[in-house]
Amino acid sequence: MNPPKTTQVLHPSGRLYEAFRAFSRSHPEACWFQTDAFFRLAMEWPEAEPVLMLAVREEGLQDPGLRGSGLRNFGQRGTGVDSADMVAGSLLGVILREPHPAKTLLKAFAGPYRKLTTRTLVYGGPLLAEGTRLQREMTLKVLLRALQDEARSRSLFTQLRNFHDLSDYKPLFRDAGFEWHDHLNQLVDTSSEEALWKGLSESRRRQVQKSLDNGAEVVHDPSPAQVDDLYAILQELYTKKVRKPLPSRAFFHALNGMPDDQAITIVVTHQKKVIGGIVCPVLPGKVMYEWYVCGLDRAYKDRGIHPSVLATWAALEYAAGNGIPEFDFMGMGTPDEAYGVRTFKERFGGRMVNHGRYSTVNRKLLYTVAELGYNLVTLGSRRNG
Repeated sequence: MNPPKTTQVLHPSGRLYEAFRAFSRSHPEACWFQTDAFFRLAMEWPEAEPVLMLAVREEGLQDPGLRGSGLRNFGQRGTGVDSADMVAGSLLGVILREPHPAKTLLKAFAGPYRKLTTRTLVYGGPLLAEGTRLQREMTLKVLLRALQDEARSRSLFTQLRNFHDLSDYKPLFRDAGFEWHDHLNQLVDTSSEEALWKGLSESRRRQVQKSLDNGAEVVHDPSPAQVDDLYAILQELYTKKVRKPLPSRAFFHALNGMPDDQAITIVVTHQKKVIGGIVCPVLPGKVMYEWYVCGLDRAYKDRGIHPSVLATWAALEYAAGNGIPEFDFMGMGTPDEAYGVRTFKERFGGRMVNHGRYSTVNRKLLYTVAELGYNLVTLGSRRNG
């Protein structure tokens, strides 16, 4: 039995791309981050480079990025073969480089700084076509190999943030150099708005109602200026508290510009001032994701307004009202560590899962100093900002 052939799809065009699009959206374990919607976003994301690997069952396929060229009967009319049926699996990741701060103590060291902050992330994990256990394992092997051939020399580490259960493949990931790490997540049933409201803790229901009673408003179609205001709140949060990389402003404008059936941005305002918001990719009819959320909670607590709570509820309510049966919180930390965000999210109801993550270090020497480098940049930003 020959393993499938892998090829990297570089453009949102051509029959291979159309095959990936059909395959990824119809897959039973489909997630937004493994579909063409995320691929197109990544192409507009200044700090990201999409890496899309497609495993196909036919020999000698390449994607020239031009419809109909060099595909040798791949899903062509009259062959009786559908393009999506020729796909054995797909894997979409992004090589991310943290945006270099304009004001920092390390401004003169932009090149080394980029090397210390470049990583490869795969949200959701590989999608494998139906088949025997051996066929699926062979497909996963070639996809991981193809991904690492592209990412190994270009990023500090590669991490797969699983959105479905891949624990059966632990030995195969281990053989490919990946280690398993526990990581929790919370999924909320949004098939019924009434049940969703009842699933909130009493304190969450009270905070939502008080926020609305005290003048907070939910805006589902924010203007570019409002997205800028939301970004300013996120930037402050990630610099001073979260201390993790945050995409540049252009990323959030690109997300806000996507159709509502692909992503939505919701902001919370008070007296026309943006005080919080949430950014949510959408896989129509299946799931909605909380990617970024923030709010001036401390500043507005004395006014009886809870921006982060109201923003999260507004997203949950949107899912329930638009035929999206599940809401994915995209991470609750590790089981053995206290995590304030987990406590915040748990009060919205739902069920806890542990799909874990697979990680491998690509450049060990640089990896050992990467965290120190990031902390120095954060310190520089504080002093200069």
